[in-house]
Amino acid sequence: MNSKQPVLCLPSSSHFHFLFYGLVIFLAFNTISASYSGGNETDYHALLKIKSLITKDPYGALTSWNNSLDFCNWAGITCGKRHRRVTSLRLLSQGLEGFLSPHVGNLSFLRVLVLYNNSFQGAIPHEVGRLSRLGLLSLYNNKFNAVIPVNISGCSNLEKLDLSNNELVGSIPKEISFLSKLTFLSLGSNKLTSGIPPFLGNLTLMEKFGVVNNPLGGSIPDTLGYWKNLKLFDAGICNLNGIIPHSIFNLSLLTTISLPYNQLIGSLPRTIGAKLRHLDFFDIHGNQLTGPLPPSISNCSRLGFLDVGENKFSGKVAVDFSKLRDIYSIRLAKNLFGSTGDDDMKFIDSLKNCTRLEKLGLDSCKFQGLLPRSIGNLSKQLSSLHLSANQLHGNIPRSIGNLVGLQGKFLMQ
Repeated sequence: MNSKQPVLCLPSSSHFHFLFYGLVIFLAFNTISASYSGGNETDYHALLKIKSLITKDPYGALTSWNNSLDFCNWAGITCGKRHRRVTSLRLLSQGLEGFLSPHVGNLSFLRVLVLYNNSFQGAIPHEVGRLSRLGLLSLYNNKFNAVIPVNISGCSNLEKLDLSNNELVGSIPKEISFLSKLTFLSLGSNKLTSGIPPFLGNLTLMEKFGVVNNPLGGSIPDTLGYWKNLKLFDAGICNLNGIIPHSIFNLSLLTTISLPYNQLIGSLPRTIGAKLRHLDFFDIHGNQLTGPLPPSISNCSRLGFLDVGENKFSGKVAVDFSKLRDIYSIRLAKNLFGSTGDDDMKFIDSLKNCTRLEKLGLDSCKFQGLLPRSIGNLSKQLSSLHLSANQLHGNIPRSIGNLVGLQGKFLMQ
């Protein structure tokens, strides 16, 4: 009697592979899902919420933001190696349009948030203030159009804040002064009002400060003199009035002072050059400043750009430019410089050592006398020379033919 033998049925090759890859996909999906089961599940959902409010993504920057990849591998995302939480979100110059989701405040390990040069609009969500680890926040060149959120003070580790080139309104909130680690603050090209507040002086680590092109009004507070580490001060086109506080000129690390097109009055301190030895860019044109140009400017030996034009400076120019070997642009135009003597242009002699000089604007002043022959000793790099609307007389020195770089950009009449 034949007993029945068990029959072993092997699956076909194609069926086996189907089952195998199905198992792999199942395991992979569950692995990714499991990886989100802890605290980083919050990050995963927060990123999806951020994506959901982006209405245009012309370059496909967010194509990788889907379930097929661990979110730590999504474009623009960096995670910590140990805890696998989002530490950096960088989506710059991607043409993105939409709104910044309040869920960004759930990325509690975030240290860097950079969204500059896109078209985000609406308000900066106040939930940003929950990002206590954040060190860098850059929303430069977007279309944010509400006020600066007051609870930004919650970003207690913030060192660099760039909100420039937006459409922000209102005043600079007092809460910014609580960001004790802040070294860089850029709020330029917005619609901010109510002046530069004195409480900003509390930010004693400040190195670079910019509010250019805002209708701020008011005066420059003396408390900014507490910024002993300040290197850049950029507050042009802000409708500022009053004097430039002398405390500003005591900030010995300053390399850039840019205050054009305000309504500033008063004079420059005689000792300006003794303090500002690192100054390389000095632009105060378009104000109502008076008095002489301090001779001590010659001690600013690193100076490359000097524009004091369109003010009411007067008297002889007694600066010894021979010490300014790096200077490439000098503009004294549209002032009251000059005297009753015939040697107003004597300072030209000291320019012969300025071998990098490219532009020299001396027009629309009250210079008298002869144009010295030393004009021909100016830099071969000189490409622009303006001398019109003065009271010079005599012949133009033949030596001016040495200035081969002018190429017709010589205005005498």
